[in-house]
Amino acid sequence: MNLPLPMPGKVIAVGLNYKDHAKEAGVPIPLAPVLFTKWTTSLIPNGANITLHKGVTQLDWEAEFAVVIGKRASHVSESDALSYVSGYTCMNDVTDR
Repeated sequence: MNLPLPMPGKVIAVGLNYKDHAKEAGVPIPLAPVLFTKWTTSLIPNGANITLHKGVTQLDWEAEFAVVIGKRASHVSESDALSYVSGYTCMNDVTDR
């Protein structure tokens, strides 16, 4: 399976998006979404090898549900939001903590 979009512009992720994850990390449950970005060059298709770079000490992985936004969006109303969704997929988020 290939990537959902051949040339993704950006990857925006939500951290600590459920209570147990915040507790596991030993941090307070956030009052607002915690957003962070991932390099688009870190995306690989299903079945590709994950490269572990020198110095990686604590590799963490999580299965994630991903929403693929298929067109540019800015200040989109809640009622129009789904018209920007190109599809949904699963992702394996691998991070050096």
